[in-house]
Amino acid sequence: MVSPMSPEEEKKLITEQEKVRCDMLESILSIKLGRRQFFDPFRMLLNGDIPRKRMIDESFWGIVNGHLPDSSRNTLREILDNMKNRYLNRDSVRDLHLLWHTVENIGSELFEGIENCRKLVNRRMSLMNLLEDDLDPVAAKALNHESLLKPAEQNSYRAWELHPLFSSIQNELDLMEVKRGSGIQEYSTAAKCFRKAFQENADILERFVEANLRLVVSMVRKYYPCSIMEEMDLVQEGCQGLMEAVRRFDFRRSCKLSTYAVWWIRQYIIKAILHHSRLVRVPASVQKEDSSINRAIDDFTLESGHKPTLDELSEYMGRNRNEIEQVYLSTAPLLSLDHTDGEHDATIADFLESRFQQPDAEAVHNDTRERIDTALASLSDREKTIITLRFGLLDDEPCTLQELGRIFGISRERVRQLESRALNKLKCHGLLATLSGNGSL
Repeated sequence: MVSPMSPEEEKKLITEQEKVRCDMLESILSIKLGRRQFFDPFRMLLNGDIPRKRMIDESFWGIVNGHLPDSSRNTLREILDNMKNRYLNRDSVRDLHLLWHTVENIGSELFEGIENCRKLVNRRMSLMNLLEDDLDPVAAKALNHESLLKPAEQNSYRAWELHPLFSSIQNELDLMEVKRGSGIQEYSTAAKCFRKAFQENADILERFVEANLRLVVSMVRKYYPCSIMEEMDLVQEGCQGLMEAVRRFDFRRSCKLSTYAVWWIRQYIIKAILHHSRLVRVPASVQKEDSSINRAIDDFTLESGHKPTLDELSEYMGRNRNEIEQVYLSTAPLLSLDHTDGEHDATIADFLESRFQQPDAEAVHNDTRERIDTALASLSDREKTIITLRFGLLDDEPCTLQELGRIFGISRERVRQLESRALNKLKCHGLLATLSGNGSL
């Protein structure tokens, strides 16, 4: 395990990390598409809109429900004006309090096409190698129809065959340049700078985690032994909190990284325990409210000598009674359907209404349905439709004679006559007569 860093080493490494982050942003902002993806969410915040991407620390900037307060807009506008230059001001980047995993995602999406671009360039170079003895451009050679008349110039025929491939490759490269707003060479250089800075930032993050791993282990031991999670699982969750603290840390806050990180480590450990503490997961906010209610119950019991009722607890906490009752219902203990009270053999499942039919009843129902469908097949299409809708054989919602009249465009009396004639036919049907004798109808 790596020994902890001294304050001087920590500050030096943080300064190095800020330089790497500036390099990452510079590579993104050097591409037109990258500038648009980066600055558009901030412009939406300045205009009072809610951006789709979360770019800055909302708690630091006082953002409420996705809207930036008026008091912070001028400050953000000044920072963005300073970032319009090609080379970034480190203080402006630090003041912005970026969520760096969001910036990393923007860069990864922006430069994900570099591999396809390199494949196209390599393909074009391999095609050029086929004409290694020919110094003329392939396109000019292919369009030189007079050279095709000379049998000695074999490369002319080859250039003519390769011209469609060159055109398709060049079209794809041109399309990439149009979408990203930069040339292939500029795009490739920016991608190389971003990947180098991305790897250096990952290495710095790993050094921070290794140097503060003892802090994570010491925090885990406060919550272990734990019957819910293993020790190494808690260490992993604590490391996630440590990495989040490293991303957000600002040495100008006049505290060490370990002092700042301990709160993030504790938060991630507690969230993990709460997440796995119940068979049916309850949100952490609800469990936090349940803990506050339990503390209020203990305080009220110490003051009054008895446990409070819901009305007394509501008045004591200054909260709505229905809200407290809803928290009680959400955090109620779970019971198995096979649970018994110890005195009787009946289980909870025995008192619940079953929505499923018994197998024998379901078999009788299916047989009856098949016989009815067979009997309806002997009717005409209009009679079959009238009987089906009149008795709700489709959706268990019978239609009235007036509704059927509007459907068919006939009078109510005419529908009644058709219904009567169809029922007389069904009464004479052998299958329905058998069902009537068995008591199924």
